[in-house]
Amino acid sequence: MEIIVNGEKISSEIYEREIQNVRNNNRDASDKEIKKQAQQNIIDQAIIRQKANKQFANISEKTLNEEFGKLIARYGGKEQFYQRFNLSEQDDGGIKKELEQNIRITRLLEYLTKDVHEPSLEEISTYYKENKKAYVKPEELHAAHIVKQINAADSLSTFKEMKEIRKELLDGSDFAETADKHSGCDDAGGDLGFFPRGKMVEEFDVIAFSMEVGEISPVFQTQFGYHIATVYEKKPEEQKTLEECREEIKETLNYNLKNDCVGKWVDELKKDMEIEIKG
Repeated sequence: MEIIVNGEKISSEIYEREIQNVRNNNRDASDKEIKKQAQQNIIDQAIIRQKANKQFANISEKTLNEEFGKLIARYGGKEQFYQRFNLSEQDDGGIKKELEQNIRITRLLEYLTKDVHEPSLEEISTYYKENKKAYVKPEELHAAHIVKQINAADSLSTFKEMKEIRKELLDGSDFAETADKHSGCDDAGGDLGFFPRGKMVEEFDVIAFSMEVGEISPVFQTQFGYHIATVYEKKPEEQKTLEECREEIKETLNYNLKNDCVGKWVDELKKDMEIEIKG
């Protein structure tokens, strides 16, 4: 596949990477739909990049160094930044070049969307009513556990030990005190706090969310070892109020309005652009 926008040839690596990005965000889409969307995204990105480079060509050294400093600071300093991305000072030139490109694009997008209005209270309220299912607090559990790593050479002895601990709990031993005494977990009393489905590993979720408050689980296994769990409290799924999600909805609507504005601008430019898709 070859994509050329105003004489700029887009590399196959960029195209393949964009296909993967689209696929990750559209699991149910067909390969044909994914490739078409990836092509569209690449063309749009190229148009925006080209216009940004032309309209905001001059980025001062001061601005570039300030943005580079902010980037480094977000990772706690140069040493941590270089370690995080396996880089060195020799890569600073390439990093700054990419930053410079991002600054140009940001300035162009800010210019294009400067007149986009803030979502009104009525728009926010309407969006909330039409999308209430998206604004729900998930069911949560307050649980605790006792865990012991499995001795690969003698897993049966670890399992038997956990069975004895469970018997103590069923006979009335305090769970938190027993966890502090026996568990390999650093959490005080084995307390995991509140968590929704999907926060823990699947095996733990299946057991914990099937239990009643105060129940002691059987001994079960995850990648972390053998566990015994208990549930202290349950919070059922709950609808968020408009007030609770007002700011989130405002940000969503604002993003959508700006995205639509830029999209219309790009579509107009395409009419006079030289765009080739081969293969």
